[in-house]
Amino acid sequence: MGIRRSENLPRRLWVALPLTLGVIYLAMGGLLPETLRPDAWVPHALNGWLQCLLTVPVFLWAGAPFIRRWAISIVERDTNMFTLTVTGTGAAFGFSVFALLWPEMIPAAMRAGLHAPYYFEAAAVITTIVLAGQVVERRNYERTGAAVRALLDLAPPQARRVSGDHEELVPWSAVLAGDLLAVRPGERVPVDGSVTEGTSAVDESIITGESMPVDKQPGDVVIGGTLNLLGAFRFRAERVGEETMLRQIVRLVEQAQEEDAPVARLADRVSAWFVPAILGAAILTFLSWGLWGGSTGWITGGMAAVAVLIIACPCALGLATPTAIIAATGHAARRGILFKGGAALERTAALHVVVFDKTGTLTRGQPVLRRVDAMPGEDPADVLRIAAAAESASEHPLSRAVLAGARARGLAWVPVTEFRAVPGCGLRALVGGQTVLVGTTVWLRSEGVDVTAAEATVETVVSEGCTPLVLAREGRVIGVLGVADEVRAEAKEAVDALRKLGVAVALLTGDRGAVARALAAEVGITEVHAEQLPADKLSRIEERQRAGEVVAMVGDGVNDAPALVQADVGFALRSGNEVAAEAADVMVVSSDLRSVAEALRLARRTLRIIRQNLFWAFAYNLAGVPLAAGLLYPAFGWMLTPVYAGVAMSLSSFFVVSNSLRLAFRPGERSGR
Repeated sequence: MGIRRSENLPRRLWVALPLTLGVIYLAMGGLLPETLRPDAWVPHALNGWLQCLLTVPVFLWAGAPFIRRWAISIVERDTNMFTLTVTGTGAAFGFSVFALLWPEMIPAAMRAGLHAPYYFEAAAVITTIVLAGQVVERRNYERTGAAVRALLDLAPPQARRVSGDHEELVPWSAVLAGDLLAVRPGERVPVDGSVTEGTSAVDESIITGESMPVDKQPGDVVIGGTLNLLGAFRFRAERVGEETMLRQIVRLVEQAQEEDAPVARLADRVSAWFVPAILGAAILTFLSWGLWGGSTGWITGGMAAVAVLIIACPCALGLATPTAIIAATGHAARRGILFKGGAALERTAALHVVVFDKTGTLTRGQPVLRRVDAMPGEDPADVLRIAAAAESASEHPLSRAVLAGARARGLAWVPVTEFRAVPGCGLRALVGGQTVLVGTTVWLRSEGVDVTAAEATVETVVSEGCTPLVLAREGRVIGVLGVADEVRAEAKEAVDALRKLGVAVALLTGDRGAVARALAAEVGITEVHAEQLPADKLSRIEERQRAGEVVAMVGDGVNDAPALVQADVGFALRSGNEVAAEAADVMVVSSDLRSVAEALRLARRTLRIIRQNLFWAFAYNLAGVPLAAGLLYPAFGWMLTPVYAGVAMSLSSFFVVSNSLRLAFRPGERSGR
């Protein structure tokens, strides 16, 4: 049984934190300069009472959810970290209260000078640390539904339904199959359907991953949630409500979240045998001393049993994982890498393969002019100047890429005197008194232009992953432009870095095969899966997971959301869509792909530190238990009193914290920055 939401863990944490700091000051203030010590203003006789007063609300109220889970674990015989934590803190708290109320009952040999020992700070500190960990875990869990909410927000709340000669706004849920709907420039398509009249260009990248806008004309399919860029059009609704493609993606995300099993924590697995063993050792110690320890055997046995529980108290164990994770995630955050919890860090360390999306991930998601090929006898600068003049009257994203390319080359052009766009085909313009056509080879051929001389160039442009724009002047082809999504400058370096870490790399995209293969060759990826819809991407991830691989998905769009959730680790770029950011486990704030390899290096090092911490935490405890139980007392006269048990526990905690802090001060490893 988990922690109930009604128990308001954040409020308990904010109450516990200042009280715990007060207990630490009172208990360990003797290490401070003389003027700052609590003895300077608190009589020693009152020190223990003040510690108790501050610890009671921390242990009994702030830690009440853990005490409840401890009781359940005892009743159900299902030991876990809560069993270990509350048993240890309860022993420290109970012994301290006993020593405070009946100090004369504590044997002189077990006292710290003239005073009985207290361990209130152990109970308060451990309770607060565990509480902080639970607060972080709860917040990360609540984020899992944010991806679904962000997806649903892509569908506009209202649709323009055409009734006769007028349009009316109706709720999205009121749209029925067969309704005639209108979409204006800048609006999102409400549901799936087919265009009946009008033309436009629609950005479908959130669904398909295709970076280039898709021209739409009567008969073409439109998808709910996609963005209408240019003209207005009307379409007939075909799939509405839960049947739209956007809602299908939502279902895929929800299913992937449900099937993503949590990573078992090493401390919990060890607790299954460690807790019963310590409890058994404490009981055996008490009985052994009571039966065979002479006149003071039962008192000595009680002290020895408490010493066993105190030295086994999971202070170092409780610090082992959270301190390393806090140090690592803090260091990662300063490097622009945000892990959503320790589980994401743990899974990142175990990665076998990293799968990249293309559009907006390996590329910047914006078309740029990549090539200008002039036909024999033509000047490339003149070809681009004429193309820019023709495109200057268009708002199409490809036109903007041509204009940006011409400006970057310092070219100027004359204004057009006539202009007409042909959706899905190209454009016609009058430039300097001459008719210029820019578009596909099929359209130019239908306009009576002989494109034979440009066919070989067009094939080359396509093979390099570019969209070809053929330019004709006065009925004769004069050049071919190649427009493509811009590859991130660091993409190849990022892929190489992952390979050096022993991780396989693959490309998974909804874009065309030729475009995907050309980009993969440019950045050094050999495994390519193109023309993948969201469900296909999710299936590819599942295939690799069934083969026993730990898989990371790096994406930025809505179409990546199901795969990001299904993957063992989802990486999202800050420059991408909000849906992808919510679905992912790791956010790359800088959008620098090299951060993926850096996150992997840091995660592997963190796991090594955590394993070292856990080893030494248990080693300290296990080595001290025989001393605390008095096993060596008959032969050597050695016995670890509760005082020294507390010292040993503190030393193990100090080692764990110091070891973890090495992560926080590790110099940056990223090269080329």
